[in-house]
Amino acid sequence: MVMLSAVQMFEAAGFEALVAFSSDEAIAHLESRGGVVVAFTEYDAPGTLDGPALARTIRNRWPTVEIIVVSRPREPIEDLPLGSRYFEKPYTQAEITRALTELGLIGDQPRARTNPPPRG
Repeated sequence: MVMLSAVQMFEAAGFEALVAFSSDEAIAHLESRGGVVVAFTEYDAPGTLDGPALARTIRNRWPTVEIIVVSRPREPIEDLPLGSRYFEKPYTQAEITRALTELGLIGDQPRARTNPPPRG
């Protein structure tokens, strides 16, 4: 049910949503398709890689893909790559939409990142 609402949220924002039931499927999507602009994952993602490891892999292999990680409340998150967005559940559609707007992926002037995030 939660995945369905996330898919509907991204489709309502104008994205084609690709569903992956594990980090391995997410990597397979990225390897087989171009044009992916945002990855939305659970911190405790199932599969070979957990959410933080998946986020780091995406940042290293596909540096222009924006990353949003969601999770139940937990201790401060320090193991996500630079430029990732993190939201505690229950997040709202407004929060995710605001993040997508700030990232330049929706709104008046949508744009995809063309350069890797700054290192620092």
